[in-house]
Amino acid sequence: MTSPATLEAAGVELAYEDHGAGPPLVLVHGTTGTRAIWRETLDALGAGFRTIAYDRRGYGDSGAPEPYTGTTVGEQADDLAALIRTLDAAPALVCGHSFGALAALEVLRSEPELARAAVLIEPPLLWLTPAGSEAASELREAIEAGARERGADGAVDAFVTGTGGPDALELLGADRVEAAHAAPRAFAADVGAVSAWAVSPRELRAIETPVILLAGTRTPRAWREPSDALAGMLPNADLRECDSSHLIPVEAPADVAAAIRALADQP
Repeated sequence: MTSPATLEAAGVELAYEDHGAGPPLVLVHGTTGTRAIWRETLDALGAGFRTIAYDRRGYGDSGAPEPYTGTTVGEQADDLAALIRTLDAAPALVCGHSFGALAALEVLRSEPELARAAVLIEPPLLWLTPAGSEAASELREAIEAGARERGADGAVDAFVTGTGGPDALELLGADRVEAAHAAPRAFAADVGAVSAWAVSPRELRAIETPVILLAGTRTPRAWREPSDALAGMLPNADLRECDSSHLIPVEAPADVAAAIRALADQP
């Protein structure tokens, strides 16, 4: 990664990289990630876009409030909206992975004028699947066990492997795992925020922005099925499968790039 620029959003400094020319594309990483999760996707995408990748609050080179004990999907969406406005990138094409997809979805719901279209990569709306409650409980137990054994690093690793599979840490690589370990407060804040997001099916059905949902064929059922359900609720959505685990930006970057291009080509 190159040295980032910064901007202020809701009282915190957000670090971002802004490269290229063309339609603005804003990339929003998920839990335990940083803007580095998009390396493979950006390589696959090539030129033709103004790409803006940022670290969400508490991650990477971005700041966090003191004390930073919690966040909400709405707060993360406010940061995203502030970034789009400050960088004069509206209406942007937004691409979000996991928790980042929730932030993007909330912007589509609350401030649709800021986004012309969105690629949503496995948003963790676990309440949309019957398997969601059990999966959330199992993941919480794994995180707690990891924390008992190895502290914050163990908790983070348990989350990464619990959502991305046993090879997830190797797929991410040492630098991205190290960055995940360096952001325990942001990780804990994210985990608490996902289940607390109060959005209704009626509100989701009212989102008319064009959306492509990406779901991995090797993702655990409870993390994949919300994309199936959401594709049936959003009035202008297309669901595409990727030969991947939950780490679609790393394992299937060509699929992410293809979805971005497909939306960019729409009038």
